[in-house]
Amino acid sequence: MKALQSEETQLRGTVSIWYGIGNLRIKSRTGLKERFTAARALPQKKAAIHGCVDDERQYAICTVMVKVMQSNMRARMRLHFGSLTECQYQLSTYGISPQSLPLDAFGNINLDRHQRWVQSCVMEETPVDLPISSPQALEESITTPNENDVLFTGGKASKHIGNQRFKSLIVEFSQVYDSGTDEMKRHIVNEISAKIHEVGGRFLRRHGAAWEEVPLDNLREKIMQAFRNRRRRQDDSRQKAILIEGEALPADVVFGRTQRNQGTELLHRLVKENCQEYDSLNRGMKTRLVQGIMQRITDQGGRFILPAPEKGKWLKLPNEEVKRRVSQCFRNHRRPSTKKV
Repeated sequence: MKALQSEETQLRGTVSIWYGIGNLRIKSRTGLKERFTAARALPQKKAAIHGCVDDERQYAICTVMVKVMQSNMRARMRLHFGSLTECQYQLSTYGISPQSLPLDAFGNINLDRHQRWVQSCVMEETPVDLPISSPQALEESITTPNENDVLFTGGKASKHIGNQRFKSLIVEFSQVYDSGTDEMKRHIVNEISAKIHEVGGRFLRRHGAAWEEVPLDNLREKIMQAFRNRRRRQDDSRQKAILIEGEALPADVVFGRTQRNQGTELLHRLVKENCQEYDSLNRGMKTRLVQGIMQRITDQGGRFILPAPEKGKWLKLPNEEVKRRVSQCFRNHRRPSTKKV
């Protein structure tokens, strides 16, 4: 409906993707024909249509169906044959990023990103009236803030109720904000400001011995800075190993020891199964394959850990270090053996 209501989309057309790989594979010839019929029936201009399949018979059937299409439709149709990663790489050559598809790293439906996009669309369509302080209000000094005010003190995080509410709003909107457009980010900033004002709160800063309201332009910058600070803290935490106690779980991947458990065996099996595909990919797609393996191990309750110097303790490795070590596993598997026969 979003595409149908957009005048620009109707003029430029839409790009459709038929995905028939793995669990999403079309089970019958009738189902394949129904998809073609449904696509032709949609009341919208089609700028391009991409079909992705991993079954040779379905690829042959699709090729025949494309040949019998009308010339104007056939010119917009592109078929891609191969594995999940191969088809996503072919789509990327047409400017279609793997991140734009509602799929996880193993080709299963994952609507989290799509739901965030829907939420952002709702926010863009919802009018938000941002209260604008009058010049008189800005000039007035405030001696005692109320509990709903947000206080910018320039120091450590305040335990003030208004500050805690402001922090929770930053956490709530952080994912949508980080992945949004500039227009969406401005809308989120206005939304947060409006929510604080709805409960009688104000954004205050020190002015001598008293307080004053933060001007509108400065307020927007402070809210955007709050999002940047949260993202920076998250990035910093991801770069640090976390010390944990207890026994290693069966699903954990344990680096740095010769005895393997179930999680480590799973990692080496996945590396072995995907080694040839890894070697044929470019750097960006290799990273995506590595992330998919990491996600599969994490979904099964596994962690990536390293024995700590203290007995009975472990270091839970950050994501970037895990990526480096899994990539090294691929390189080690490719390296020829030095054992003498």
